[in-house]
Amino acid sequence: MKKHYSIWVREIGSDHDVELMQCDSNPQALVDGLYAKHLTVTTDAARKKTKVGRYSWVRIVDNLAER
Repeated sequence: MKKHYSIWVREIGSDHDVELMQCDSNPQALVDGLYAKHLTVTTDAARKKTKVGRYSWVRIVDNLAER
């Protein structure tokens, strides 16, 4: 049996969506944690570090609504 919610994400620089996880409870806390993840980008010429979000978007799908 499928879990109640699926969380789909798209990583920065990717051209496709990935189902990251499934859960039964309210996924809002998980989504807040996913938006908090960052990647550190360093440019050699400027020797400067920049933080960007890891995911360009996060989508919550209700699996029980499809029935």
